Amino acid sequence: MKSIREQFGETLAEVAEKNKKVLALTCDLQSACKLNKFVRKFPRRFFEVGIAEANGIGIAAGLAMAGYRPFIASFASFITGKNIEIRISISYNMAPVVIVGTHGGLIGPDGATQSALQDISVMRSVPNFKIFQPCSDIETKQIVEYAAKDNSPTYIRISRNVVPKFLSSNYKFYPGKNNFIRKGSKFAIVSSGPMVYNCFKALEHFENKSLFSLVNLSSIRPLNEKFIYNLAKNHKAIITVEDHTTEGGLGSIVSENLSHLKTKIPIFMLGLKNKYIESDSPTNLEEHYQLNSSGIAKYIKKKIKK
Repeated sequence: MKSIREQFGETLAEVAEKNKKVLALTCDLQSACKLNKFVRKFPRRFFEVGIAEANGIGIAAGLAMAGYRPFIASFASFITGKNIEIRISISYNMAPVVIVGTHGGLIGPDGATQSALQDISVMRSVPNFKIFQPCSDIETKQIVEYAAKDNSPTYIRISRNVVPKFLSSNYKFYPGKNNFIRKGSKFAIVSSGPMVYNCFKALEHFENKSLFSLVNLSSIRPLNEKFIYNLAKNHKAIITVEDHTTEGGLGSIVSENLSHLKTKIPIFMLGLKNKYIESDSPTNLEEHYQLNSSGIAKYIKKKIKK
């Protein structure tokens, strides 16, 4: 098994062999962002800008407007904080830059300031960006391959989690399409990133799994609004699960898309509240915030009884 960030680094090096326009930049985080393989293979197409994310965004935008497809990778908590540079240099100019925000969610003992918990909400507020979050190594590979061929400003949220293989062998990622991991009759669980697997394992705590649909919302923008509407139409409740603040995250996305429709479906949001998290091992953090499989199952059981 590979971690999601390891798969990102490997795939970027692979696509760069075929696409000479693909470049890589990082902010003194070559090893943490798993760009070592890219650097070894393409040293002249790699740019180390140092601990200077704002400068890195400007360099990436310039390279993009010169005809290249640069991927700039840094901790998501740091890189998405450069809102002015992202808005003006990339978004306003429609510069075809791919921002890869690594270490999203409950990353472990690195510290509260290192964990990206608001990055999706920040990037959703910026016009023109596509936003994706892979749930496994398989989907990571497909998203990076797609982004390398595309020409849109793009944000990819990458976690450091090692996710066991659970997707079917014929799984396919498409922008604007969100996949059912399983279909059920009453309750829809909507998740993204490594939390999808935790939700998948949480359903093992239920005798009647046929009651539950599990949706992988990896394409955050573009979003298929009709898909969300049909989800509400065909289920009695929606439960969103995310390793991100519920403000501006998946819970907000689902609620916003249903707010203008005549539907009374309850929406329950399991995620992080608007505060900094503790610093601990990922396993302990997931347990503490009810984001491990047993915690998610407990939350679901509590909500569906209402």
